[in-house]
Amino acid sequence: MPHAEMSESSAALEHTLEQALRSREFRDAAGRVKNVPNAVHLRTRARRARLAILAKADEEYSRYVRVRAAADRYRSRRRCAGAGCRAGGGAAVLSTLVPVLSAVIAEVLLLTGLALAAFTERQYLPEAFMTVGLIAATVAVGSALPDLARPPGRATRRPAAPEAAARPAPDRTIEQARAAWHMALLERGVMPFLLGCLTEIRPEDTG
Repeated sequence: MPHAEMSESSAALEHTLEQALRSREFRDAAGRVKNVPNAVHLRTRARRARLAILAKADEEYSRYVRVRAAADRYRSRRRCAGAGCRAGGGAAVLSTLVPVLSAVIAEVLLLTGLALAAFTERQYLPEAFMTVGLIAATVAVGSALPDLARPPGRATRRPAAPEAAARPAPDRTIEQARAAWHMALLERGVMPFLLGCLTEIRPEDTG
């Protein structure tokens, strides 16, 4: 088991152990027994038997680990989607600027070519300006055609999936799975172990 998981399991054991020792069920059971082991010895015995106690809630712990991993993947996809949206936004701005800039350049070049044709005898110079202007005009028209062909009112962004709105938040799902694990650890692991200790009185267990 990785060190982080061992630390979390140990913390869960300590938490549920304290919860069990303070519970009314344990105190009522201890009140019916003579020479009850003190809390220090009970904690020591529970820590020595930690693997056996933790195994009682293996199913819930495995589910908690799966939910946590799924939440991590969900957050990763959200980050990737956010980066994709930013990239898509830049592309949208560029697709809007290209036809506008091309149209402006085309107009400037064509007007310059016409002016040169009127005031200069070197015909190749105005023809060059007008040729480049026509190319820029062609680019402007070609860039604008996809937007003109798109049906009006159609959104370019993807609508949010209906199931995404109804899906529980990842953090809440993790908390629910962790709570279920702790409850199983308390009810099937720690509490039965402590109640069993009350029926296995040894001289060294008494305080």
